[in-house]
Amino acid sequence: MTQAQGLTQKQAGELLTTYGPNEISHQSAQTPLNLALNQFNSPLVIILCLATILSLALGDTFEGLLILAIVILNAGLGFIQEYRAEKALLSLRQMTITIVRVTRDGKEREIDSKELVPGDVIFLEEGNKVPADAQLLHSLHFEVDESSLTGESIAIEKDAGEQANKLIFLGTTVVRGRATAVIKATGMKTKFGAIAAKLSTMQKEETQLEKKLKIVAKQIGFAALFVAVIIGIIGVIKGIPILTIILTAVSLAVAAVPEGLPAVITITLAVGTQRMAKKKAILRKLSAIEALGGITLIATDKTGTLTKNEMRVSRVWIDNKTFEVNALPKNNAPLRHLITTGILCNNASLAPQGASQKFDVIGDKTEGALLLLAQHLNIETQTRKQDGALTEEFAFDATSKTMSVIWKTGGSYRVHAKGAPEMILSQSSRILTADGDRALSEKEKKVIFQSFDEMAADGLRLIALATKTMSWQRQSRHQIESDLTFIGFVGISDPPREEVKDAIQTARNAGIETVMITGDNALTAHAIAKQIGLMHPRDEVITGSQFASLSKEEKRRKLPSIRVFARTSPEQKLEIVSLFQEAGHVVAATGDGVNDALALKQADVGVAMGITGTDVAKEAADMVITDDNYATIVSAVEEGRIIYDNMKASIKYLIGSNIGEILSILGGALLGWPFILLPIQILYINLITDGLPALALALNARHRNIMARAPRTEKNLFTTHDIRWLTEVSSLTALSTLAAFAVGYYLQNVALGRTLAFVILALAQQYIFLDIMAQDRSMFTKHVFTNIWVIIPLAVTALQLFLIHTSFFKAMFQLTKPHQIPLLIAVLLCSIMIVISEARKRFFRHWFYS
Repeated sequence: MTQAQGLTQKQAGELLTTYGPNEISHQSAQTPLNLALNQFNSPLVIILCLATILSLALGDTFEGLLILAIVILNAGLGFIQEYRAEKALLSLRQMTITIVRVTRDGKEREIDSKELVPGDVIFLEEGNKVPADAQLLHSLHFEVDESSLTGESIAIEKDAGEQANKLIFLGTTVVRGRATAVIKATGMKTKFGAIAAKLSTMQKEETQLEKKLKIVAKQIGFAALFVAVIIGIIGVIKGIPILTIILTAVSLAVAAVPEGLPAVITITLAVGTQRMAKKKAILRKLSAIEALGGITLIATDKTGTLTKNEMRVSRVWIDNKTFEVNALPKNNAPLRHLITTGILCNNASLAPQGASQKFDVIGDKTEGALLLLAQHLNIETQTRKQDGALTEEFAFDATSKTMSVIWKTGGSYRVHAKGAPEMILSQSSRILTADGDRALSEKEKKVIFQSFDEMAADGLRLIALATKTMSWQRQSRHQIESDLTFIGFVGISDPPREEVKDAIQTARNAGIETVMITGDNALTAHAIAKQIGLMHPRDEVITGSQFASLSKEEKRRKLPSIRVFARTSPEQKLEIVSLFQEAGHVVAATGDGVNDALALKQADVGVAMGITGTDVAKEAADMVITDDNYATIVSAVEEGRIIYDNMKASIKYLIGSNIGEILSILGGALLGWPFILLPIQILYINLITDGLPALALALNARHRNIMARAPRTEKNLFTTHDIRWLTEVSSLTALSTLAAFAVGYYLQNVALGRTLAFVILALAQQYIFLDIMAQDRSMFTKHVFTNIWVIIPLAVTALQLFLIHTSFFKAMFQLTKPHQIPLLIAVLLCSIMIVISEARKRFFRHWFYS
């Protein structure tokens, strides 16, 4: 094969074995060893280790080794959580696939960029990322942004005819023109790979929520240290042994600080985003989680997102008549010119599906529909292209909504143009008929406009085509695209996705509005909007020109009633997103083109299309949906809400439980009692009764009616309701634990009091866990016995009773077997407080919990 024909599939397979996948190997800073060492990086854990050494030095070998064992066990659990989270995040990075148009066996096809090998011939156009180091074979107005390599923001023009300027590099972006190139180096052998090899770490993104939690953890840490100092002072005044004071104070500080919180948050994000990825939504930025759960408006494209993007020409208007595609006239000059313009003014291609008569479209689906029309009429597209040579091309312009090319055939030059019907018609002065071309009057233009409207009202997407002969003198684009000869237009059917109607209603039930922003004709957009249930009787459709004529105040006033923005420019899309944000909406905006990048960056959550989206759009987005489906966005919003709710539930549990522990121990000290819990007991509670329930809440994948409630609007992590709830559950925990200790202390001895306090504190914390779970009653009743992460924390209650009835553990935790009556009294007191708490929530919610 020649170089331009590329490799055979067999050659490519052999070279892939030799050179390996075309990817940059990332070496994470979070190696297993680093993760393990990080578990001992907390100042409080270091203090606890020093306390262990002090215990051993003072001869208390059993307690010292026991504390050390608990520290190691806690570190082990933390390591397992974070290691799994790292693996999950790595797998997410590997799920983002870049598709490349490549020539194999002399035919164009689309492959994953990881499969590229040296010698492959690729096709690049505006918006693509260069997938490997390559050398240009052919180029047309080709410019690349090399800022990722050089830092220089000005686009660099590349020319296949210039030896010094024909190399392009992995990681750069095509900002203009198109080209074919042959791959010279892949993966770590590229220029970008050489730079990456020098970098040993990757910066891990920290979400805003994680930053907030760090502040909360520090505040609790300072409060815990303050309480530990008070405990120390009280202990010294009461003459308690210094080792007991130190160990109790340190244990209390460790118990108070939710050290497992970062690991819980990390694994929540990792597992949650993996669930999203399985539903075809890949988060590129974890910081989008918070915004995703609070979205109030989705600004969506039409084609491919609300529709199937299965483009087929169903009607053709030529010679002042409309024809169904199966009833087109034969030997018709306007039809021949329409087909020729559709083939030549086109960057898509067709790939046969095996031995069948069907074809896959490589490239833009709308352009592919024109090629499929030619194929339907048994016209070979490649043969038409071989009859001449491309002289000049002007890519599709989002403002003029026109694309044009100049082809040289023999000694003459001909312009072929296609685009929005109203734009092409306004640029035409003549019309092609079966009797030849003639002048086009304004009256005829009005009649043709009526034909546009009739076809568009049936929901068809319209593309008009025009041509003219000219002498080529490097004229401007405006000159080339004026005084055209109008050929006709086609109506392309693109049916709505079946699932979109239900998804729009689901979003509406969740308090999320949906608006369509499209470059299509207003009637076409309106017809589709009605089919999918997007339009209400009083909702409006507005075109880009109508929108531009309004003042900013008028735009703000009309905004709530507009559901469809048609024939909009990229600048208007950016303005629309900004206006909705100014109105208080949290906006998710979809996009696929280069010009959509600004709107995607402006939106609270930018959503790029995984199939039709350019690499530029994907880079600007926070999330990529791999099926280009609106329903996937709604599903991602649901997962975003679940992830946020899970994180918040874990945080509330840990903080509520820890504050309860602090209040219990501090309260006992202030009452003049001996320390109501020993250090080893505090550490056990911190590990078992805190850690496992928090993890269970983080991994909860089932929530009742999560898409039947309004979006989250609060800016602070905790609402007034949350603060009241924390106040109540921590007070309940403290009062229950103190009451339990009092029963044993006054009925028998300190050991019995500590045993009862130890049991009741664990029970109270399980009540906090169940109280959070019970807020979603369908999940609690249906899935409590099928979710292992829910069953394990519930087993803690049985474990507590097992500890106090087993000689080995009784000695380890310095427990005593309680008599039935004291234990029943303690449980009864705890139960009474729980009943009071539930009664308050049920009967006085209007003033205490509202």
